[in-house]
Amino acid sequence: MQLSKLSLAAGLLLPCASAWANWSDHVEPSRNDFGNIGLIQMPSARMAPDGDISFNYSRISPYIFGAVNLQPLPWLNASIRYVTITNRLYGPRSLSGDQSYKDKGVDVKFRLWQEGYYTPDVSVGLRDIGGTGLFSSEFINATKRIGPFDVTLGMAWGYMGSAGDVTNPFCRVSNKFCDRSSTTNTGKVNFGDFFSGQKAALFGGVEYQTPWQPLSLKVELDGNNYQHEPYSDNQSQSSRINIGLNLKPTPYMNLQLAYERGNTLSFGVTLHTNVTKDVVELKHNPAPQPLKAAGTQMHTADWDKVASDLAKNAGLNPKAIYQSKHAVTVVGSQTKYRDRHEADTRTAAIAYNATDDKTRQFRVIEEENGLPTTQTNISRQQLKKINDYDYDFNKKPQLAYVVNPRPPQGKEVWHKPYQPLSFSLTPGLNQSLGGPDGFFLYQVILKGGADLKLTDNFDISGSVSANMLNNYNKFTYDAPSRLPRVRTYIREYLTTSKFGVNDLQATWFTHPSTNWYTQAYAGYLEYMYGGVGGEVLYRPLGSRWAIGANVNAVKQRNFDQRFGFRDYQTVTGHLNVYYQMPWDGITAEVDVGRYLAKDKGATFTITREFANGFRMGAYATLTNVSSADYGEGSFTKGVFISFPFDQISTTSTVQRGSVGWTPLTRDGGQKLIRKYHLYDMTEQRGSNYFDARNQ
Repeated sequence: MQLSKLSLAAGLLLPCASAWANWSDHVEPSRNDFGNIGLIQMPSARMAPDGDISFNYSRISPYIFGAVNLQPLPWLNASIRYVTITNRLYGPRSLSGDQSYKDKGVDVKFRLWQEGYYTPDVSVGLRDIGGTGLFSSEFINATKRIGPFDVTLGMAWGYMGSAGDVTNPFCRVSNKFCDRSSTTNTGKVNFGDFFSGQKAALFGGVEYQTPWQPLSLKVELDGNNYQHEPYSDNQSQSSRINIGLNLKPTPYMNLQLAYERGNTLSFGVTLHTNVTKDVVELKHNPAPQPLKAAGTQMHTADWDKVASDLAKNAGLNPKAIYQSKHAVTVVGSQTKYRDRHEADTRTAAIAYNATDDKTRQFRVIEEENGLPTTQTNISRQQLKKINDYDYDFNKKPQLAYVVNPRPPQGKEVWHKPYQPLSFSLTPGLNQSLGGPDGFFLYQVILKGGADLKLTDNFDISGSVSANMLNNYNKFTYDAPSRLPRVRTYIREYLTTSKFGVNDLQATWFTHPSTNWYTQAYAGYLEYMYGGVGGEVLYRPLGSRWAIGANVNAVKQRNFDQRFGFRDYQTVTGHLNVYYQMPWDGITAEVDVGRYLAKDKGATFTITREFANGFRMGAYATLTNVSSADYGEGSFTKGVFISFPFDQISTTSTVQRGSVGWTPLTRDGGQKLIRKYHLYDMTEQRGSNYFDARNQ
């Protein structure tokens, strides 16, 4: 009966083909039930386009899958997934009520070989690593395009390979591959189970691209026999052959309908986008100033107007302007243009029009919180040549040269009027996903901030927050560990008071010598901790590497987030090593030191930055705390996405936003939330930005 319904649905869709006559020939890989790139249940060896992000929802009884799939690198695909087991409760009704069981997991796939004319894509993948392991599985597969057919063949171990129709070939290599654990390890990566077990299973399938471009058809041989499902929730299986169709009604949506196990219908929807493409391409920025004709430039500049033009047209918020015999120097901060080529051109045009030919060079000393980070030198002659296209078109001359900042030369002709106090008002969100108390816990706050700048390098800043919407009163599952409770008091902090002081700290920034930057701070440093601390960073201009350190003596604040403290106190800090790799915009960071719960270890972070400024990253923290002492989760890990606001705005800005996912907040491996990070403040000194500007 269900099979006939599937055939009827396909028949109803096909007559609509005339509406899609101009559909593009390009076909992107589609997702399977688990949100991975693949067929129906099984994965293919395909990768998504670089920078792809998709959101997947699928339903096949008794499971509901929700996943985010990421393509951070051309050869690496990853998914973050939640599975609802609809016929199993999360826990005791006293804790979870009627909430069905939620399982979280992470899947990764690596491409070993890229498809050629005769050779297929070859990939190896791991499903459900670092979670409960309920769906734990590994696979090796190959996919080859043959005309309109995309053919996949592979071998799977664990959950996907439970059909067990072949002997595990690795078992013949070593006996350690013959045994596979039958127990789950919540949050722990069980490396000993990878590609293990007495048996494995072959799987495969074909995706056929029909002449009607939005529609493809799928058929697969399932490697699972559904007799080893989590929590003994075994399912009947009349056939290992699954069939389905994938429909793409828009470039950003896929719909999938399938008939699985020989007896069950499934449905899925996928929304996807690509972070390498600007969301909002049209920017309503002011037009750059055209260069005035020779002899019409200002001999005596109106420096108030120059400063205003720099702020409005070039995005450069000037603090001071200096003029010497042959140069003009502007000291300030860039607030608008992430693309410094755009900023340099606009800045140079304004300075060119305000001066005469005696001024041969324009200099910009860029600052962050009073710390000089870079100096950009722009030649008047080069600017004129580029503007007039007076150069060899095979090699465009370089406009700007970035060097280490030097003390400004000449007479100060303009200084920004002193404005010591500024205010801000922004919304905020605290959230937790996938807990037994409720799948989505949230707090919406309204945050008011103030900044009192006493000198260029010393300020007092803080914020107060008002609790607008909140359901964290449901958060009752502490999952106790054997560590001091340094983060798991989150319910108490977010529900005790309607108003609180989020942070209030005094900060002093210094630049003691070339390549060295420091900060010292004291006060209520974040919503859970107050104290004193400091940071030092050594970052050579244009270097791929940097090294820094921070140390903080802190005490736990009262739950009402006012001005009192609890008894717990500690010293925490880390040695930080950063390295920008020479390919794909990848930055690696290793932080070694002591965490808030007095545990010791290291945090490893990898970040990929795309050409448009969008970033994807992941981190993991391993400390000297055993998984038993740590509690559920075994170790701290997570992923994050950082995006430039000008990707979603019609005006340019250097401001950024970020979202992150941590499967479970525990007490081990937890850092202090510091307000300022010297590495972020000096990002223009790094190799990635330095090389891009000196071209």
